[in-house]
Amino acid sequence: MLREISKQLDTMYSVSESCSELCIRTHMSLDGNSMNFRFVQIDDKFSRISTTPNFSEWMACCTGSWKKAAPDIEKLAKLYGVEWDNENGALFLQFRRNEMSAAQAVMRMQQAIAVVCQLGPA
Repeated sequence: MLREISKQLDTMYSVSESCSELCIRTHMSLDGNSMNFRFVQIDDKFSRISTTPNFSEWMACCTGSWKKAAPDIEKLAKLYGVEWDNENGALFLQFRRNEMSAAQAVMRMQQAIAVVCQLGPA
């Protein structure tokens, strides 16, 4: 049973390397576009996970203007410890690897996306 559960969980995510970052594929999509993450090791202690341009496009479409919707986006993302980059239209989570695992960070990001992407026009 443990092997079967592990096999099923392995289908939820996949990771590939690209230059100085990892791409974490979540198999989650909005309107047919994948909502994947970029994972970057900043230094010996900190890592950062952020959304890809697909998320920015979604936010521009669903809110009409993510810059106008920024206060609402920030408020919702903060519930999950996630921050909003209003310049690039991206959610991100910077964390100390000894305080939060990459798996926990990915789950927080997915939760934040699920809530934030439900916003309507600003």
